[in-house]
Amino acid sequence: MALDTELLKTLVAIVDHGSFQRAAMQTFRTPSAISMQMKRLEEHVGTELFCKRGRDQVLTEDGQQLVHYARRILQLQESALQSIKGPQQGVLLNFGCPNDYVANLLIIIMSVMETMQPNIRFRIRTGTSAELREWMDKGDVDLALVTRTPDSDEGLTLFQDKGVWVAKKGFDWASMNPLSLALYESSCKFHSSAVDGLQKKGMDYQLYCVTANLTLIESLLMAEKAISAIASISVNDSLDIIDGDFLPSLPAVEIAFSRSASAPDWLTVAWIEEVIEGVKKMNGRVC
Repeated sequence: MALDTELLKTLVAIVDHGSFQRAAMQTFRTPSAISMQMKRLEEHVGTELFCKRGRDQVLTEDGQQLVHYARRILQLQESALQSIKGPQQGVLLNFGCPNDYVANLLIIIMSVMETMQPNIRFRIRTGTSAELREWMDKGDVDLALVTRTPDSDEGLTLFQDKGVWVAKKGFDWASMNPLSLALYESSCKFHSSAVDGLQKKGMDYQLYCVTANLTLIESLLMAEKAISAIASISVNDSLDIIDGDFLPSLPAVEIAFSRSASAPDWLTVAWIEEVIEGVKKMNGRVC
């Protein structure tokens, strides 16, 4: 019984992009067409691959198992094509990166890619993970680094990070009343966790500034205008991580590479996995 690789690609797209709707946008199909493809695949393998959980469609155990094999089949197919075509030269990569990973991570990623793909050129777009997903759906970005929850299957995991509270070194932030915050926009999980946690603790606070710009947040911290909640990999030498139980805990997040369905043929899963291994070797903080 041969499996249709197009159906397997759609299955993996649904898992990687988190929903039938986004998979439809990524593959330039309608959601109903995606649903029909999955019904065909279920008929082919003789079992249900998805089940309802609230409003969402989630994988069954059989679905999870098939996704595992689908990835292996598609990766072998990609490796075979890459081997036959040989290395590409002078390629352009439209790459997306969250603003908070530009300083400490982006250059490492670009350096690894350059060693793997000679004469590679970059067009970099920065924004929130939500914005980057929208740009991938439109075909404006080929590959993006995005933040996801640890229970998500989206993309290929680079590393796990955690949120930390930070202030300027030596700043007596505890004397602030109310506590002044400079946070990322509300779509950021650190924003919602910080605000919800402070409310539950009954702490008096003010949102001094909300922005998507890490440089602005760092400037406000250095001016002792506020404290913030950011990813631990974004902490520089001028900041202190605030320890203790006084402030609410912040969630763990995963950083993953997500590939657009309209990405060029040379941008294979195997190539991205090699990038991940290279970044891990170059940066001891990535684990």
